[in-house]
Amino acid sequence: MKKIIILIAIILLLGGGGFAGWWFFLKAPDSEEEVVEEIPEIPSAFLEFPPTVIHLIKEGVVTHHVTVKITIEVAEGADLINAERWQIRLQNDFMTELHSLYYYRYFTQDGYVNDKITKRLIDVADKVMGKGAVRDVELLIEGITKPSNS
Repeated sequence: MKKIIILIAIILLLGGGGFAGWWFFLKAPDSEEEVVEEIPEIPSAFLEFPPTVIHLIKEGVVTHHVTVKITIEVAEGADLINAERWQIRLQNDFMTELHSLYYYRYFTQDGYVNDKITKRLIDVADKVMGKGAVRDVELLIEGITKPSNS
């Protein structure tokens, strides 16, 4: 009698597990599907900073003048208004970061514009405007000159 009860319990457990597996994994979904509307993409706006000269200094002597132009990509609307409001601080922070990065050969071994430098400029913009406000930063080198005293 005990064996029959144990056998029936095992069959019920296996049957219940099979039914649960079918219910959750193999059963076709109901015809009423949730329709998820995609949030429309906010168009991008670009804010250009005026060209700025960065002086590269080695051992107390200016070795090069690098003229850079920075353009940031933000969403239209509130992000663009904030970017225009913070433009002077962003430019100062960008220049500070570029001065510190161009000092190290690690960042400039691939040239004055590369992914490492662009990523650091995006991090600077995130600190000023909030994470994700700036979509991209474009860094353009307009010229590299040597000072007249070298």
